[in-house]
Amino acid sequence: MKAQGIQLLSNAGIFGPVIVIPLILQEDLDASDTVIGIVVGAFAGASFASSYIFGRASDIYGRRRILQAGLLLSGIALMLQVLTLSWDDLIIFSIVRVLVGFCGGMFPAALLAYAFDTSSTRMGRFAAFGSAGWFVGNMSVAILGSEYAISFTVCAAMLFVSYGVALMLPPRKDTRMEVPLFPRALIKRNMPVYLAMLIRHTGANMIWVTYPLFLTSLGAPIFWIGVIYSVNALGQVLFMTISDRYDAAMIVAIGLAASSLTFSTFLLADDYWQIIPSQVILAFAWSFLYAGSLRYVMEKNKEKATAAGLLSGTMSISGIVGPVLGGMSATIVGFKGTIEIATVMSAFALAMFLFELRRSGEFYRLRARSRGLL
Repeated sequence: MKAQGIQLLSNAGIFGPVIVIPLILQEDLDASDTVIGIVVGAFAGASFASSYIFGRASDIYGRRRILQAGLLLSGIALMLQVLTLSWDDLIIFSIVRVLVGFCGGMFPAALLAYAFDTSSTRMGRFAAFGSAGWFVGNMSVAILGSEYAISFTVCAAMLFVSYGVALMLPPRKDTRMEVPLFPRALIKRNMPVYLAMLIRHTGANMIWVTYPLFLTSLGAPIFWIGVIYSVNALGQVLFMTISDRYDAAMIVAIGLAASSLTFSTFLLADDYWQIIPSQVILAFAWSFLYAGSLRYVMEKNKEKATAAGLLSGTMSISGIVGPVLGGMSATIVGFKGTIEIATVMSAFALAMFLFELRRSGEFYRLRARSRGLL
């Protein structure tokens, strides 16, 4: 259970502050929607570089050392973020935020590969501990409200505790391998999932970059913003656990279809409490998409940390492009216009995923299994 504990605590520490970053940038540092998008995109860019570099390093040099270093440095970086809160400087705050993104990208691929090696294909259940961590982090920050320094300190403490747990992981003999600097064959093998995740998640991040501000515009105080995020996280704990029962490619397709449906329901909300049912559907959509994508790349590749790092990197690229586009889109067409764009992008991602499966021949196996379920 040590790996599951690390998954829970590290996700709580890294993702807990996410719900207040846009609020700090806008309310305390006078950043525009476009600037918020750039800062969030830069955070994701640093995470992208780190997840690929250290995911590959985990396959070459071993998981445990990379995991421990990433957790320790993430805790230190988050404590530096606490200091920036009192300096009232947008540039310094943003630079340290990018540092947090880089450190936070170091360890997830190593942790996922370590977990897969010990629990085989039950990645949905393992991913559910990450969602539980998001719940713990989001609710901790929500309860503390505008006490941002305390919130960040609590999240940093969770990372330091997870580092302590990682120190107790038993040394194990990893299968080390040669991985090309640019693993062309691995990317081609996993292209259906990487491409679908890139398109869908770019649209999603166009929404998430200003989502707390949108909820505020609907009348939600910080506590209720945390509750709304936590409904999503708790739902993921349930749905990710049951996702292991089904074929990986099948649940990716279901997750993409459900994403398009979810985003369209956001357009119906006129008050913040009305968004809560959409969060449940969102939890279902992301659980199937993420857990299915993890299993897809883990089952198809011996270079598991590299494959997982590239999946995280793909999500980070989406986290670069999406927030920048989302910040500009929110300025030009408003939040609901941005949601409409994201809805179309998810539907397009589903079409591209099915097309790539058909081109590889995997679509016919998926169709046969779908008939078996009926």
